[in-house]
Amino acid sequence: MDRILFLPTIRRPGIRQVCRRFGAAAACLAWATFALRGGPAAANFDVHGTSAARAAAIVQHAENVRERACVTLLGVDAPAPWTVRCEIHLHATEESFSAAVGGPPDGARGATAIEFAGPDVCVRRIDLMDDDPTAVPDALAHELVHVVLADHFTAGPPPRWADEGLAVLFDDEEKQAGHDRDFAEAREAGMTWSASHLLTMEEYPREPHRQRVFYGQSAALVRWLIEQRGQAILLSFLDDSASIGEAAALERHYGFSTASALERAWLAHPADADIGVD
Repeated sequence: MDRILFLPTIRRPGIRQVCRRFGAAAACLAWATFALRGGPAAANFDVHGTSAARAAAIVQHAENVRERACVTLLGVDAPAPWTVRCEIHLHATEESFSAAVGGPPDGARGATAIEFAGPDVCVRRIDLMDDDPTAVPDALAHELVHVVLADHFTAGPPPRWADEGLAVLFDDEEKQAGHDRDFAEAREAGMTWSASHLLTMEEYPREPHRQRVFYGQSAALVRWLIEQRGQAILLSFLDDSASIGEAAALERHYGFSTASALERAWLAHPADADIGVD
């Protein structure tokens, strides 16, 4: 699992005020065995906690994921550089990760923190478990999708199911297959949420096995909605849900009068398994 220890978005009133990462967790983290700065390849990211050579490879991977996410999810072919870079902090131990994010990992591999000053992002931060120093951290792409989505959802965060469901599309094939299995098994056991409940969930489930089902069910719904009318309509639906309400937005963009009607159509004809970004 990737983002169970998500750190909530902070929105501050001032546009130009100095923003700092909130909470005692930030003070617990020893900054910088390394910080990568400067040069075109590092335009959007600083990496902390590894060698210069490995940090450069992680930055390049992050840049590729950012561009792919902007194109695939936001429809932006040439995203402008971020004026506030995304800090990526690598943790070789659970103790370090826990100190940084303010809680025990409980199986999480990454966490994301976003702060706003007015409509502008003033903090972008990803913390990642990094127990395999030979590879790019496995949760990076998933967490980075949350950061990219914040560029679109400036008035407020997207619903939990959409935020996580879209991020799962960038997980590797093995992780996506695991989420699919979790959802299928829960559905067979009658342990899934109704669509009306899923669409309004504001908190993650507490139990780890229910968290896995939440990820799988959210990803399945996101895939199905994208298959129906594309990612641009999905974003419009999410935007309108915040402004005119879920029911009106559902009718406007998908032609369903209720979440129950959506659920019946979705479960009768689930999305093809190959919809996703890997």
